[in-house]
Amino acid sequence: MFTVMPLILALSQTLAAAEPPVADFVVAAEGKDTNPGSFEEPFATIERAQTAVRDLIAQGLDNNVTVLIREGEYVLEKPLVFGPSDSGSADFAVIYAAYPGEMPVISGGRRLTGWKRSDGGKWTLNVAEAVGEVWPFRQLFADGQRLTRGRFPDPPGLLRVGTVSPDVTEITLTTAPPVDNLAGKDAELVMYQNWSISRAAIVSSEGKVLKLANPMGWIGHGSATTASPDKPAIIENVLEFVDQPGEWYLDRRTGVLTYQAAEGEDPNAKTFVAPKLEQLLLVEGQPGKRVTNVRFEGLTFAHAEWALPPFGYLGIQAGHYGTSTQARTYVPPVGIEFTYAEHCALERCRIANFGPSGIGFGLQCRNNRVAGCALADIGGNGIMTGWRGKGELAGAGDTEDHHLAADWANAEDAPIGNEIVSNEIQTCGAVNHGCVGIFDAFCAETRIAHNVVHAMPYTGISAGFRWDETETSQRGTIIEYNHVYDTMRMLADGGCLYTLGWQPGAVIRGNVFHDAHRSEFAHGGAPNNGIFFDQGSKGFHVVGNTIYDCSGGPIRFNQTNPGNLTWDNNSFETGLEYRAEP
Repeated sequence: MFTVMPLILALSQTLAAAEPPVADFVVAAEGKDTNPGSFEEPFATIERAQTAVRDLIAQGLDNNVTVLIREGEYVLEKPLVFGPSDSGSADFAVIYAAYPGEMPVISGGRRLTGWKRSDGGKWTLNVAEAVGEVWPFRQLFADGQRLTRGRFPDPPGLLRVGTVSPDVTEITLTTAPPVDNLAGKDAELVMYQNWSISRAAIVSSEGKVLKLANPMGWIGHGSATTASPDKPAIIENVLEFVDQPGEWYLDRRTGVLTYQAAEGEDPNAKTFVAPKLEQLLLVEGQPGKRVTNVRFEGLTFAHAEWALPPFGYLGIQAGHYGTSTQARTYVPPVGIEFTYAEHCALERCRIANFGPSGIGFGLQCRNNRVAGCALADIGGNGIMTGWRGKGELAGAGDTEDHHLAADWANAEDAPIGNEIVSNEIQTCGAVNHGCVGIFDAFCAETRIAHNVVHAMPYTGISAGFRWDETETSQRGTIIEYNHVYDTMRMLADGGCLYTLGWQPGAVIRGNVFHDAHRSEFAHGGAPNNGIFFDQGSKGFHVVGNTIYDCSGGPIRFNQTNPGNLTWDNNSFETGLEYRAEP
């Protein structure tokens, strides 16, 4: 699953294993919560260890407090929540760590067992909890690999839009799907916009004509984010389209799960997991009372669910979604969320098999870090600094102010001094393809350094989120010594690095950017580049970067003045190309 970080992780675990472990409490899958939490008699759950740690904290810390978690799977019934009472002190940390040399998994999913053979290589399983709206899961994994909901056409085929109704709720395709009427099948149309995607439930169909539950696109950027002729699309989540190995379909009316096995494959020999929880870990303080100095080390977080919003998914940019410029816009949920947190960290952790985004630093996060972690198969964005998912946009309750370019209503709420360093981030945007590996917006002094970001459907790193030169919270961003490659696998109008808005004191230094592609999914004429300085980009010092093999050239400017940036000692395969657009 992961390609670079295992070496780092293995080395750290080997070094750690050479020393006897030190722990205040131990958690093991075979333990009991009535035990004292020792090596000999461990707790069974992280929640029980958390209670014991709180007792120590209340007595006053004179050393670090360490909880070691043994090998095994820890299935959550609800998210782990850490608040101010779980905090370390200015001098001592509270640490939840993998036992040296072991890889415990914290899961928000449920294992599915008991497959029965059906016709044509298909297997079925009754999932009683999935009936109706109780647990209509949209993600399914087998042996850690994401499986595909039954789709038409099969890869690499694509449908194309022919005509669109004025209200964008009726789409005529150029090719009719091989099912007479898709009504009542929970089918979805997935459309590839220029730099985002849209999803809508199919109400009914007749030949090439699809009637949709909601307009197919965010109304606010013309044809770029709204259905228009020739845009690529697929139809997803139909039983009749389950015809390729690894495809599946859940019938919410009956609870029957159908899986297409490969020749000779027995699904009962694999581990199938469907996620149930949207969030696995919440580190959430309060105004005036942050969570401080809590660390999570060497843990695996896996299996988070993401539900389609009632109005569909109408992608705007970097995973954000909404319905129009006159209505509220939304941000993807994050499986691991930090708010009002300070000097907290995720170190050497693995995050995988998520439907939502991975990690988010939100309200008043100060000097936190994600270091040495491996993220893969994330449905949304990988890591978000400046995540705002709970109404923290300016003018909360006032719909017209819930837009992407809104800064924090209170300047004190902006995240400051957070670090994203030495991580490997890959295959984000697995569900919503307009998402990015690392997103940083309306933050101060974020350091993004020494990361490897690759295998992305859209942009690798995105910095800033205001489309003009207005001063905002965004300042002092450092993007240095990252290796970003194999981006833009599906969409257009992005690159290895994408920037927006005025960012005083920002530095782009010593990065290697290459292989920003142009694929058959991409729509529109905008190129894909090594660095794309979009509207209002200003204040950057660009120094010592290497950029090559990008389909649209190394550098592009759109509605920004190249003179607003300073340049030193960069290397470009074909020389610096200014691509100014109207």
